[in-house]
Amino acid sequence: MTITNKISAKELREKYDILAGWGAGRLEYIPRYNPCLFPLDYMIDMDKKLEGKTLCGMKVSGIDILDDLKDKTVCFIVFPQIEQIIEEEIKKYLKNYDIVVSRLVESGGGHFYSKEGEDLLFIQLIQKLGLKNPSYLDIGVCHPVIRNNTYMLYTYGFKKGVLVEPNPDMCKLIREYRPENILVNMGACADESQSLRYYRSPRASFIGHNTFDAEEAAKMGFTDYQDIQVDNINHIIETYCGSAPDILDLDAEGMDFALIRALDTDRYRIKMICVETIMCGNDSMNKLLEEKGYVHFAATGNNGIYLAEEYFDIFFKKV
Repeated sequence: MTITNKISAKELREKYDILAGWGAGRLEYIPRYNPCLFPLDYMIDMDKKLEGKTLCGMKVSGIDILDDLKDKTVCFIVFPQIEQIIEEEIKKYLKNYDIVVSRLVESGGGHFYSKEGEDLLFIQLIQKLGLKNPSYLDIGVCHPVIRNNTYMLYTYGFKKGVLVEPNPDMCKLIREYRPENILVNMGACADESQSLRYYRSPRASFIGHNTFDAEEAAKMGFTDYQDIQVDNINHIIETYCGSAPDILDLDAEGMDFALIRALDTDRYRIKMICVETIMCGNDSMNKLLEEKGYVHFAATGNNGIYLAEEYFDIFFKKV
């Protein structure tokens, strides 16, 4: 069984004999785990080079350790964005087990799902602006929970979300974790609707790092692709949102600048925009959105968050 809602570390410890972490990678496990949060019984990784090393207070075991767990009730706490692949491996050893992604495990302290707290900023802005049931458009969802900027909105009961994701594997997870959102299984583009090559990473650890950008794909060494339908960003808003969403979260793996440039911000006056700026440069994105009447509000390592200038004024009047 896959646990799809938040659950406390204490509840997991009471329910299972063994809590086994899976995936001692740099993106999720290393930046976010230490044994003070919730002690694991094992930390498993399929990378032979990590076996025996101590990372974040846990000695890393290989997959063979599962042979010792056959008579135990086990919950695997998964850190990478690849539950499907991990489950295929677990099934080779165990019949009875549950899985929960690490971001759903509550262990006290500040809890967020995004990579760098973008979702916390969304909640703060929603509260400051007095939005009662905000709508949102998430383009380039990838995993619906892990390092996702809009999952916290879903947990707050804000279900008026449209999720645009071209990756069929991630769409399966979106249906499982976020059934009350509208899922659009396609990509977004700046031009007319068409079919584009969607380049996919051959590496399991980069399952979510795919792109429509041929130059970016060549740079990353992605040669595998499939044809995926894409639709103009304004047509997506018209068709699936009906009117301007309150929030736009955009992560389009190299196409972000073109999509923001194509976005009709006169017709669709979105209140707040979160967009990846690391690839096109902060200055370029700041200038483009300033021309569209948006004010830079905050920055994280990869993203810029912008407010429509009329709501920027409201924000400071409410402080």
